[in-house]
Formats: sequence, C-alpha cells, structure tokens
Amino acid sequence: MTVDLLIKNGTVVSVAGIVETDVAIKGEQILALGHESSFPKAAKVIDAKGKYVLPGGVDPHTHFDAVDPRIAESWSVDSVAAAIGGTTTVIDHALQKAGEPLIESVSRQLLLAEERSAIDYSTRPVITDFTNLDGLLESMREIVDCGIPHFFGTTWCSAAGGFTNDWQLYCVFRRVKELDALITLSAVNGAIGQGRREESVKLGRTDPVYHAVTCASYLEEMDITKCLILAEVLGTRVYIQQSTTAKSPDVVDRYRRKGLPVYCEGNPPHLLLTDDKYEPKYPDAAAYVMTPPLRKMADVEGLWKAVLTGKMHVIGSDHCGFSRAQNDETSASFVNIPNGCPAVEVRVPLMFHEGVVKRGLSLQRFVDLVSTNPAKIYGLYPKKGVIAPGSDADLVVFDPGKRHSLNAKDLHEGTDVSAFEGMEVNGWPVTTILRGKVIVENETFLGVRGQGKFVRGKLDDRITTNV
Repeated sequence: MTVDLLIKNGTVVSVAGIVETDVAIKGEQILALGHESSFPKAAKVIDAKGKYVLPGGVDPHTHFDAVDPRIAESWSVDSVAAAIGGTTTVIDHALQKAGEPLIESVSRQLLLAEERSAIDYSTRPVITDFTNLDGLLESMREIVDCGIPHFFGTTWCSAAGGFTNDWQLYCVFRRVKELDALITLSAVNGAIGQGRREESVKLGRTDPVYHAVTCASYLEEMDITKCLILAEVLGTRVYIQQSTTAKSPDVVDRYRRKGLPVYCEGNPPHLLLTDDKYEPKYPDAAAYVMTPPLRKMADVEGLWKAVLTGKMHVIGSDHCGFSRAQNDETSASFVNIPNGCPAVEVRVPLMFHEGVVKRGLSLQRFVDLVSTNPAKIYGLYPKKGVIAPGSDADLVVFDPGKRHSLNAKDLHEGTDVSAFEGMEVNGWPVTTILRGKVIVENETFLGVRGQGKFVRGKLDDRITTNV
C-alpha cells in the first residue's frame, strides 16, 4: 500500500479532540491518523509544524450566481476565493423564476457549478412562486430525490417572492415534514417591514440608515417565533439563517430545549459591525446594506454570547458581493440598493481571529461552527466536516500566526468592496486540500475550475443530536 499525501507535525482538530498527529491520505479519502513511521512512504509530504490541521470549511449560505442584477462575481471567482479562505464545500441558493418548476432552478444552478466550481457544492431551491401551491408542494419531492433534502423560503420582501401569507408557510412546513426534509428560513416580518419601507419613502427618508430603521429587530424576533411555533406543531426541521439580534438565538434555544430539531446561524458582518455604518458620515454606507441589516452593539455582544454558550450552531458567510459602481448607481434610495456582503473568503479566518484569539472560543467549537455542524445539519457528514478515516480528504493547514489584511485589494472575492476594510486578522490558511489534492498554496490557486463535485445530502437526526 502507498500513501499519496502525508500531513505531518500538525495539530489536528478531529472528532477525537485536538491532537498532535499525522494525517495519511490515499486517493480522495483520509486513510488514517497516526505517526509518520506507521505509514508507507508518501508521494507528497506537507510539514504542518506550528500549524493547525482543520477539516475543510463547509459554508451553508452563499449566493454565487443566484440573484439579479448579476453580482460582480460568479462561481468561477467565488469558489476560488472560498478555497483560499479555507472553505472546500458550499451550499448555494437556486432562485426560482416566475412560472419555473423548482427542479429547473436547481438544475440551472448545478450546471453552473459543474462547469465553474473549484470546490464541492450543493444548492437549495429558493421558493418564490406560489401561484400553483398544490403543484409546488408536489414538485418538492423530486428535489429531495436528487439529493437536496432542504429548501429555502423567506418571510421578508414578499413583493420579491417570499411567502405572501401564513397558509403558504404552513403548507410548505407540512410538506417538508412529510418529505423528512428541512426548511431554511430568512425570517423577518415582511408585511410590517414592507409597509414601513413604503411609508419611509413617502416621507422622503431614503438614506441607507432607513434600511435599518424600517427593518427593525422586533420584526426578526416576531417571525422567528411564528415559524418555530409552526415547527413545533408540525414537527418540522427548521434552520434560521441570519440571526442578527441579541434575542434571536434565545428564541431558537427555547424551542431546542423542547427537543425540536431547529438551528441558528450567524454571519460575520453581524458579529463585527453595527448600524453606525449607515450614518451619512460614512460615504460608503450602501456597501453595508443587507437584510437583515446591521444592528446595535448590544446585538453584536448578544450574538457573541450565543456563539460562546452554544446557542449559535453555525456561521455561514451569506456571501453576495456587489461592486462599488453598482452600489453608487442605486444609493439615492435604500430600497434600490442591492443587498449583500462578500464574506466567503474571510468567514473562517474572521471566526478564528474574533472567536479563538480574542474571545477564547475553543478550537473544537470553532471547527464545529464553520465546518462540522453545517455538514451534520445538511446531511453531508461524515463525508464532509471531519478529519477521520474514510471521510473526504478536505483539509486546511491553518497558520495561526499569519496576519492578513481584509481590504478588498488584498482579497480574491471579485469585488472592490469589503465590509471589513481596514481590518486585519491573526490566522490564515496556507494550504487547502480538496479530496486529496492541494488546490491552494499560499493563496495561489493550483486547481482547475470545474473540479468541484455535487455532494448529495441525507438528513439523519442521530447525527445532529450533539449539534
């Protein structure tokens, strides 16, 4: 027997804990963990002395080619940026167009990924067309059958295709339960939010700050509560994306304590930035418009408390980048500014710097948030999200001492905008391995676009019991 790749002398964060050990890779999978002397000679050796060896990041919340107007970057750029930042698998969103069957939206997005992605991937259909509710519910089965046991819906921006009434929400939740699937939600009350937006525009209050004013914190907490009440009644698995207020993780935790399979996700911008970015003194305020918006410092502190106490289960990037020109073109009114923030490259390093270095988050918990938990929740574990024999050899050699700028010019996300401009992190990936192949070395992409593979998901509540 031969070994294709050996990573030696590193500190490995695995299911067995944090251990000084070597990792042997054969083909696309991890062969074993142990001492170099117990393995045959390897064709290639990586010396990870002084570095951490982590499972490849799993980002369950990206928007690569999913929205209009077309974002400044696409699968071919975003997936490389993800790899440079230590992410080897993403779950993107497939936006359903009016009158389009869900399977067509999914097929279109998977085809783009197949042609362009540098890393492994899945997607989820964004349910927007409820004109034929019975037909929609029936069509959901073929999505699950093709290995995507999860769907996305939003209670915000109903004019743009979210749930327009609670009956639709109820029917989709019930169908998700019947299919033994999961519903991923962006939950912010759209009826009140849209009314407040329209009222604000009539009064001439169109600066970016009014995006935060009209999409207030209580609207998020209202609809998360409503959705989890339905989840309890119907027994539906629910994943809340974009928890942005101090109270939101507590709402989710209250239902988890009842034994419900519900999960809470946070995103880097809401863990680091506040709504003062929307004030007129910030000329680039348009770059910080996202839904839900940035909140108060008390919310930032509350979200970190949730991270540190286990009430936050996943950190996703919510990556969706626009150029400065696109923001400038629409900045006259907050209702026209494209929502989004590029973060797929910085997600893992930011969580290490802000969590592990600054706040004492354990390495194991850090890895759970950025890799293991999303893999478990979305049915990709143990293929993804873990360093263990038989798992895919998706690994990141992470240098905790490497400092890196988060300025747009120093990143690879395809935009000239960074929400984290002027910031630096302590800790950055130096090597990224996808299924046994080194695809990034010192921020140089060595792979090929189109090498990524679709990863089928299969949900298993036994795996998520310890999330």
